[in-house]
Amino acid sequence: MGLFKKKQQQSSDDVVAPDDPEAMIKLGALAYEAGDLDAARAWWEKAATLDQPQAITVLGFLAQETGDLDAARAWLEKAAKLDDPDAMTSLGVLAEGAGDLDAARAWWEQAAKLGNPNAMFNLGVFAKDAGDLDAARAWYEKAAKLDHPDAMIKLGVLAHEAGDLDATRAWLEKAAKLDDPDAMTKLGVLAHEAGDLDATRAWLEKAAKLDDPDAMTKLGVLAHEAGDLDATRAWYEKAATLDDPQAMTKLGSLAYEAGDLDAARAWWEKAAKLDDPQALFKLGTLAHKAGDLDAARAWLEKAASLDDPQAMTSLGVLAEGAGDLDAARVWWEQAANLDHPKSMYWLGITAEDDGDTETARNWWIRGADLGEPNSMFSL
Repeated sequence: MGLFKKKQQQSSDDVVAPDDPEAMIKLGALAYEAGDLDAARAWWEKAATLDQPQAITVLGFLAQETGDLDAARAWLEKAAKLDDPDAMTSLGVLAEGAGDLDAARAWWEQAAKLGNPNAMFNLGVFAKDAGDLDAARAWYEKAAKLDHPDAMIKLGVLAHEAGDLDATRAWLEKAAKLDDPDAMTKLGVLAHEAGDLDATRAWLEKAAKLDDPDAMTKLGVLAHEAGDLDATRAWYEKAATLDDPQAMTKLGSLAYEAGDLDAARAWWEKAAKLDDPQALFKLGTLAHKAGDLDAARAWLEKAASLDDPQAMTSLGVLAEGAGDLDAARVWWEQAANLDHPKSMYWLGITAEDDGDTETARNWWIRGADLGEPNSMFSL
């Protein structure tokens, strides 16, 4: 006990050797975890003077975290010159954020050659976005061999898009073995699609234990389908504490169904701050019902900017009500491009009003194929 007290009285400078960069890095990490960024920076700068690439890289991460992108880039470039693949990968992310995709690819390719799985994963995403599925799959597989769970999930998604459910499940199970909650949640969704509620619940509960808010929200949906409102609310509230906007929106809907408009609005406003399009749409609908068309339009336009077809359709209705048929048609066509059946019904109505029954019928057929009852009636 006395020995412990004696050690406590020593300063860090007394304990750490002046040429021990690894100890400096660890002390910086301890300071960072304690919230003392100045002390963390000081320790890492000491290690950086000894050309320790890890210290230089974390200084770049720290500068990036605090919003100083110029300093971040400078530190990371120093680390990259010392062949640090993590620094190269981060430089690629910075380049991508600045819109320089060629530089981003170059940095990631350098890091990938040094065996960095995050760089391989990023190259896979890059290839997927460019429509090169073969290259995307190849990069994901390289990253997956290095136990990159996100790459495994992407491979599962590619397999699912190709209709190969066995491969989808296999990749997701590999990621789940690495304790990836997103993979577990996706396995729960697969089980639900197969009608296996027990497996669905089991996977979602595993993910929820790892604090996955999406899994908690889905467990709330399952409870709601089973008629257990207490469990529904409990799961949604757990997810909401983890800033899950979908859970907040669903809590708002529960409050609305119970007749508590103030609580509903409060939950939807919380979710709207997190850019949840469904919450924005509901706030727009609430404002419309209250007769506040300006507020309704403002909320709906925010939702539409997030590609919400319901909001686009409602904006079309508002535009039609204001006598602006051209604007209405534009909104409905945008929503129809996102396969929203209600907008197809309204486009059919406008075509019929213009005397174009063939176009009207085509729109209603499309809407009816998507289950839109008004289009069926019109046909």
